[in-house]
Amino acid sequence: MHIIIAVLGAVAAAFWAFTHFMNAANEGREAIGEVKGVIRRGKWNRRVDQRLIENLSDPREAAAILMVQIAAYDGAVTDRQHAQIVADMRDAFDADDETAEGLYAFGRMAIGEINDAGNNVRKILRPVAEVCTPDEKASLIAMLDRTAEIESAPTDIQRRLIAEARRVVSDA
Repeated sequence: MHIIIAVLGAVAAAFWAFTHFMNAANEGREAIGEVKGVIRRGKWNRRVDQRLIENLSDPREAAAILMVQIAAYDGAVTDRQHAQIVADMRDAFDADDETAEGLYAFGRMAIGEINDAGNNVRKILRPVAEVCTPDEKASLIAMLDRTAEIESAPTDIQRRLIAEARRVVSDA
């Protein structure tokens, strides 16, 4: 009889220990999940703060973003628009083909992140305002005008973006 009571006591103690350790393991798993969530949120916040337009320092990149956006307002950027934008960048920036294509690709990538450059014109044109001369700013506006006229007459949204860019660079 004493042996049966001892065995039952041992089984009860083992069951209690097992449930205690399982609860501790579940709490540990939840804590790890919470830590992972904090890390994930932190990475997301850093990623949001690192959009391409947040750290622009090259006026050529700003010009590329606006030119691609103006072309994209008509729909998908056509081969003709692409070629003209690259040619304008090559001429205006004294860039080789590879650099001009790289700037165009950068503009496409930035537009993909922000969806509409019209909402961020001041932020995009910050490097232009800080670095460029009045003649270079006028050249940028002329490039934007030419880009808007590649496929057809400029639309209202293209004119608004150009007007906003003109206002931002003239205020600087």
